[in-house]
Amino acid sequence: MTAENVTLPPLAGAIKKALPKVPCAASLTKTDLDLRVAPADLLALVQGLKDHPDLGFDYLRNVTGLDMQENGLELKYHFYSFKHGHTVQVTVATPPGESHLPTLAGLYAAADWHEREAAEMFGFVFDGHPDPRNLLLEEDLRIHPLLKAHPLQPVEIVQGIEDGRAGFEF
Repeated sequence: MTAENVTLPPLAGAIKKALPKVPCAASLTKTDLDLRVAPADLLALVQGLKDHPDLGFDYLRNVTGLDMQENGLELKYHFYSFKHGHTVQVTVATPPGESHLPTLAGLYAAADWHEREAAEMFGFVFDGHPDPRNLLLEEDLRIHPLLKAHPLQPVEIVQGIEDGRAGFEF
């Protein structure tokens, strides 16, 4: 783990000590410790975060995708430990056109729906997922509406640019 000109919380040291063989880079967001990990190391990192007694991340709070355009896609996982009361964010970057990640559904039941939504909205592929069907859109629809390259995205942006107050007067 590395961080430049930032004092990391003690949790960063505890993770490095507990999982010395898992390569990841630590930094801080405004709310959480962020661990950046390669897709190939994601499962080992999350398994260690969950199983190590000093870490005990037993709750997957959220999974969200980000379209970084020419840099590919990122997936952010947010974990919480009820036992220790600490939180961590895990960020996984995938290069353009290579959005395969291992599923976490075997570790966290909540990953099932979170991963299905990320697959549907952004185009992530979760290898080994038990039920990769669409969650929100029609089953045979293969568009990814939250990608910035989505064909309706420019129209949606224009709709948000209005003169005067947004909405209706009642």
